[in-house]
Amino acid sequence: MKYTFSRQAINVKNIHLYALYTDLMSTEGERHIRLQKARKAAGFDTAVEVVRAYGWKSYQNNESGTAPFSYKKAQEYARRFKVRPEWLYAGTGTMRETRVPIVGKAAAGPDGSFIDDLAPGDHPGVEPFDPEISIAVEIDGISMVPRFRPREIAIFGRVHEDPSALVNQEVLVQTQDGRQMIKILRRNAVEGCWDLHSINNVFEPIEGVRLDWARPFEGLRV
Repeated sequence: MKYTFSRQAINVKNIHLYALYTDLMSTEGERHIRLQKARKAAGFDTAVEVVRAYGWKSYQNNESGTAPFSYKKAQEYARRFKVRPEWLYAGTGTMRETRVPIVGKAAAGPDGSFIDDLAPGDHPGVEPFDPEISIAVEIDGISMVPRFRPREIAIFGRVHEDPSALVNQEVLVQTQDGRQMIKILRRNAVEGCWDLHSINNVFEPIEGVRLDWARPFEGLRV
């Protein structure tokens, strides 16, 4: 069913409805093009590959533009392709989320800073770093002053399973026993082991530890 609006009939009460209608109609013809873009960005070369992966019977028709798809379906596609459903359906905003998630708080533990996990949604994200590879940590307490101050947000980049390239840098690390800390990475004489130095030398170095991963420090947000 199609709806038509008379511009003369529009008044203050229904103008928002007309605006919504025209916005959606202007982007409907481009929706399948955005779906193609999302599919390619997710690493699928063809629509056939997507159907094989997820079993979406109507997907090829949706992407070709021969059959429209609903916002509910857009949400399903967006979840799999890791894009924003508002962008996919109506072209609103950016394709992907641009805000880096805050995943924990860095506080002072017995051997330096450690990360408390936060429940999802405890804090908004920060921008403009890449949310595909970066995470953010809120500084809690004064154990890393003056380098990091309370309530500042420290952003760390992509995971390095081999942290050799990050020697002498400020990093967020996870040790093999599960501890997460903000430290300065140093080499250890033992192959595969690392020394973790405190940001402000208040704590003794943690020496000879094995790491699951390390992330380089990228920047601060206040």
